[in-house]
Amino acid sequence: MRRLAAIASAAVLAGSAAADAFATIVPQKGMSGVALGMTKAQVRARLGGPIGTGGGRWYYARVWVGFRGSHAVEITTTRSTERTGGGLGVDSSESSLRASYPGLKCATAIPFRRCRLGSGAPGTRVTDFMVGHGRVLQITIAVLPG
Repeated sequence: MRRLAAIASAAVLAGSAAADAFATIVPQKGMSGVALGMTKAQVRARLGGPIGTGGGRWYYARVWVGFRGSHAVEITTTRSTERTGGGLGVDSSESSLRASYPGLKCATAIPFRRCRLGSGAPGTRVTDFMVGHGRVLQITIAVLPG
């Protein structure tokens, strides 16, 4: 019985470590265990089956992945557990974003503000932080249409 409990505990810890590995935001590359450019099969292997689909997107709990053809071109999260290597994510302040990313460009997109990493030129990769009341509400990593 103790052996079974030890195995169960190890499985829970391994699951937690795997979940933590997915909770990393790499600006202009990916997050939630998904990287831009992954195929639908790769996303399904990483996240499982979506809870909904529509408009070229697959929806998961507080994460959605957009596709062009069969490749991921947009990953969006509202999960507060998703963080950059520097600890930024949903609920971070706009001022902490600006301090961490001096090249960040912020503009009002009523009723929010969008702070963008990346040039915004067609075909480039960007990371958008949607900000409301001074705090990050949503993060999107995308390849802009070219």
